[in-house]
Amino acid sequence: MDEAFKTMDHTVLSTFGQSVLLTLSDQSSLETRGIIAKELVPLGQYEAIQGEVTVLSVDSAVRLKRGDTVLANGQTYEVDRKLKDDGYLAKWNIYAH
Repeated sequence: MDEAFKTMDHTVLSTFGQSVLLTLSDQSSLETRGIIAKELVPLGQYEAIQGEVTVLSVDSAVRLKRGDTVLANGQTYEVDRKLKDDGYLAKWNIYAH
């Protein structure tokens, strides 16, 4: 069953994803597929309100850190924090640089 979910996530990225260039903190670069979208997430001290953020979804095997950069469609984004990781896809909060 685990392999089925992994195949499904790779299919989602290859179908809906776009090419993104990641520049990591050690100045190495990685080209991969990712999905950039706007999503509503809980915000605030008690997560009592919803706010819109830009989210990058990539394969969980890709290790990002705060401050890494993402280049997609001529726009540069900076990685802020990981929002969710289900073991297949990781969602990262990013913002325009």
